[in-house]
Amino acid sequence: MTIQQQDVMSGGVPLRRILESGAHFFSYPYFPQDGWGEGADGPRAWQRKALYPNSPFSPYATADGGVPPPIPFLRLNGIDSQSCYECHTSIGATVQPDLAAATPPGPATRTQPAIGGAAGIGNNAFINSQFPNPLTQLIRNPPHVFGTGYTQALANEITGLLLGQQAHLADLARYTPDKAVTLPLSAKNLSFGWLGARYDSKSQAVVYDYGRLTGVAQDLVVRPFQWKGIASSVRHFAAAATQFHFSMEAVEVVGENNDNDGDGVINELSYGNIGALTSFVALTRPPVVETPADQTGKARLARGAAIFAGTATDAGLPAGSAMCASCHVPVQTLDRPVVTIEWGTVLDHPDRVGSDAGIALPSRDAGRGAEARRRTVAAPTLVNPLPGTDHLPVVRETRARLAKAAAGAGEAIRQGAPDTAVAALYARAVADADTVAVGGLEINLNTLASRASPSMPWRGLDGGKPDDTTTPPPAYARARLPHDTPDGPLAVPLLSDLRLHDMGPCLADIAPQGTDVAAIAVPPQQFLTRPLWGVADSWPYLHDGRALDLVQAIRFHGGTRPDGLAAEFPYQCAGSEADPVINAFYALGHDDQQALIAYLSSLRLPPLPGAVVPF
Repeated sequence: MTIQQQDVMSGGVPLRRILESGAHFFSYPYFPQDGWGEGADGPRAWQRKALYPNSPFSPYATADGGVPPPIPFLRLNGIDSQSCYECHTSIGATVQPDLAAATPPGPATRTQPAIGGAAGIGNNAFINSQFPNPLTQLIRNPPHVFGTGYTQALANEITGLLLGQQAHLADLARYTPDKAVTLPLSAKNLSFGWLGARYDSKSQAVVYDYGRLTGVAQDLVVRPFQWKGIASSVRHFAAAATQFHFSMEAVEVVGENNDNDGDGVINELSYGNIGALTSFVALTRPPVVETPADQTGKARLARGAAIFAGTATDAGLPAGSAMCASCHVPVQTLDRPVVTIEWGTVLDHPDRVGSDAGIALPSRDAGRGAEARRRTVAAPTLVNPLPGTDHLPVVRETRARLAKAAAGAGEAIRQGAPDTAVAALYARAVADADTVAVGGLEINLNTLASRASPSMPWRGLDGGKPDDTTTPPPAYARARLPHDTPDGPLAVPLLSDLRLHDMGPCLADIAPQGTDVAAIAVPPQQFLTRPLWGVADSWPYLHDGRALDLVQAIRFHGGTRPDGLAAEFPYQCAGSEADPVINAFYALGHDDQQALIAYLSSLRLPPLPGAVVPF
């Protein structure tokens, strides 16, 4: 199922073929002959030795005169599964129609697993760069990946707008040297605090003040993936995750013809493989809202939605409170409904696009030579950090677009134009899709039309004209979000502001977590607002799966626990940004609390068309 990246770049591979290849690499169980696992001297061999004393790596292995076979799994710090599907599969439970109509309704049963779902507790990932002291540092429950392309596109638009405002602020500072200037940062009706700057005339450099920045890292990059917001790109995360979980090493991570993990196999995942896998994940169908058939159920769901949004004025909610929707923003507008699957770049040369031409995919024979044993990644992590923000594709693209507007913006400032006019210049610049610095496969999230560059025509799913709909999209890509026009703005019911928030002592990690840039780490108490679409079918809840139901998940967010709950919930979680909202939840009557849960329970994961409850 391998396709070559240069063929995709030339427009020679239809999107359906790319998605089929990506589905293969998502669901296929990798084996040692594919490059799964590490060799005896791989980067994590010493950890396997510590965890599994009864192995050839251990001094105890030959105590009885025999040598047992090695244990290939690590389970802590990766090498913990054989496929993406093992963890991203669960799509919840349902009550069969005939049982739902009974009084009382019958029990729920597991629905048929599907590619892209969430994971149970047994699939938690354990991450610890400080092993063995402490033994475990970060625990992560794998979330569902439905609707990923919409999330990627939204985050990129927000990042572009924030970087545009930073460029505007830098201009203001340059034209008022040695004086502090500030600018409020906002995008898509979301506030990111204030950014300050001062142009130092001696060093001729702009110095930024990040003291009032909120919800985003200092590089102003919105990272919408993983619980802490550690990855800005689906592709970057996928390439790192395959190395971490399977020791299947992508060429773009470890280098061409290089056996970083010492297993005798090189070029384990090509540029084309990672691109296909990323395209597949990006186009998994978005979650849905399951509306009850009966009027009582519909009324309760509507009541819960109003409480969630803070509009149920008769529920005793604090005046002016947006309740859960203050962070879990119900809908965000995607200005351009296109996600770009960027091209993988050459190791140590982020300005060069990689190619699969002339390399064996994969090769065991070529991996046996000593010249292939170059340790380019000393310790694989959940997201492979780049040396600096300048390497991130979204930043490179945005800065290339901003550069085209810089002269006009500078002239506008010199002429005394209002800030709104200068800001508009930069906003238009970051939306310029025809200016490309990195490039990638552009995919219209509404129509599934695609093109490999702005100079190429859009092509349909099967390579023909974009309006050719003679064959339906694959089941895993159904259905697209409702839209008025194929290329117009799109309402995305993500239920997230994609911002970082301090979630207090109950949820805090014991250490920061690194991101896709080496100098950027997310503090222990900060977490990304998790998108709630699909939440009903993605239990257990929270970053480590500690909450087994939605009520527990809400309580762990913070607030002052009522005394009457001390036996049932013996935790004091106050100290979170969510405290006011959770206190308001505690103050709700029982029926209103259940209405809120009913609303959240309507946010379902989409089963495959025709799937049935197995029993």
